This record gives sequence, C-alpha cells and structure tokens, in this order.
Amino acid sequence: MTCEVLDYRDWPRFGPEFYAKNRPAVIRGVARSGAKVFEWSAQHLAGIMKSKVVPVLETQSGFLSYERNTIDMPFDEFVRRSFGEDRTEGPYLYYKNPTQLLPDGHDDGDSIEGLGDYIANAVMRNLWVSGKGLTVGLHFDAAENFNFQLRGHKSFCLHPPGVMNYYPMPMFSQTAHISRVFREGPEPDLSRFPRFDPGSEIRVDLHEGDVLYLPAYWWHQVAALGDENVNLNYWWLPGLSKQLPNWNQALRGHIQVALRYLQFGNLQKAPTQEEAGRG
Repeated sequence: MTCEVLDYRDWPRFGPEFYAKNRPAVIRGVARSGAKVFEWSAQHLAGIMKSKVVPVLETQSGFLSYERNTIDMPFDEFVRRSFGEDRTEGPYLYYKNPTQLLPDGHDDGDSIEGLGDYIANAVMRNLWVSGKGLTVGLHFDAAENFNFQLRGHKSFCLHPPGVMNYYPMPMFSQTAHISRVFREGPEPDLSRFPRFDPGSEIRVDLHEGDVLYLPAYWWHQVAALGDENVNLNYWWLPGLSKQLPNWNQALRGHIQVALRYLQFGNLQKAPTQEEAGRG
C-alpha cells in the first residue's frame, strides 16, 4: 500500500479526496508559499532560543513508547550535544515541546494559503528536533495532523484506524493511545499479538519540505533517519463525522484530555513513565 502524493498546486483536491475521506497524503511544494517556518533548522532555532532552559526527552535505547526521562537543559546546549561539537554516541536526546516556547511571531503556519484554514484551528502546535536513531512506537492521535518536515528525513509507518487489532493500553490511562504490539521495541512478536496485521502498513518517507496529512485515529510509528530532523506539527480536533465511526478511539482521546487537565491543568504537559504507569 502507498500514500498518495498531492502537489500543492492541486490543493483544491485535498478537502474532498483526502480530508473528507480520512485518507493520509504527502503534500509537496508547500515551501513555495514562502512561509518562514521552512527556514527553521536546529542552528536557526538555537539563535532564537539561545540559553532558554527547556525540557528534553532522554533515552538510552533510542526507542520511545511511553518510556521517557525528561531533563531540563538550555536549548543551545541541546543543539551542541545533538548536532555540534559536544555530540556523543549517547544518550539520545529529543526536543518535543509546544511552539509557545518560541518568541511570538515565528510560527506563521496560519498564513499558508489553504493549509492555514486548518492550522488556524490547531489546539496544539509542536516542535520536534532530534538526531538520527530515534523511533517513537506505534500509537494514534485523536486529532487531525499536519506534520511539516523542515529538516532531515523521517519514516512513518501508518496503519488504518481500529482498536482490537492493535492491542491498545487500558482505556482509562494516559497511555490509552499506545499499542502494546511495539511496547518493547521496533519488531512485533506476532505470536503474542496474532490479530496485528503487518500487511496493513503504509510506509511514508517524509523528506525536507514535505508535509504529511495524518488523519485522526490513524496508527503510526515514526523513525528519525536524517542526521538532523526538525518537524513542526499542528493538531486540530476532528468533527463528529469522524469521531462517531471511530468512537472507541475518540473516547480514549477524550479521557486522556480529561486526565491531563485533572493532573496538570493543561494539555501541554505529559506525565512521566512513573506517573502514567505501564498499564
């Protein structure tokens, strides 16, 4: 199975052929819009953020399911340790934070013709920066998603919506959106998870300048392949026409939002592994 590529010049096709039908698509040529977000690189962001102390995910294995250790670090130190003169073989560092940590005026995604109409409704805007070798395990998001590959190369392994075949974590938990199939690493044990179908996978290689439309409720596992990977993504809420056919996944998303607000008072902070529990 393949993911269709849509040229930005054919943008009018997006709504009826992809968004309405909950079909993923790679959109090419969006950089022609002139949006300043396409100028973002690790060094560019270091020049903006400088020594601002930010939370950074740290992992020894390079595989993230919900296992995470968060440490505070000046952003320019994160860049030096990930890409510069202080780079080492380990541990792996992953910057994943809302764009609100940037100074005002840098995120101009709303101005992109066509995409901006959707981005304006974003409830979360996240910036992801990492080196090579990090994989985020199979999970779904209860939100629509535009993922901008600003630098580097990532591989997305997509699987269509569903519940039973993916052996998700308990519904009333912070990990309800995560599959048990890849909890221990990137290779599935099909003897333990016989309903999981590897043949349903759609692999998407996202390169610099590409934008992936990842519909709500699609499962995905993401591997960072470029030496420097910078991604920007926008999440906005799906309508009832998408929530109702996928009610189990939608309910898991609503419960997770409620748990986040009860625990932290906002959507931005994710619990640590100890706070979330392995389930």
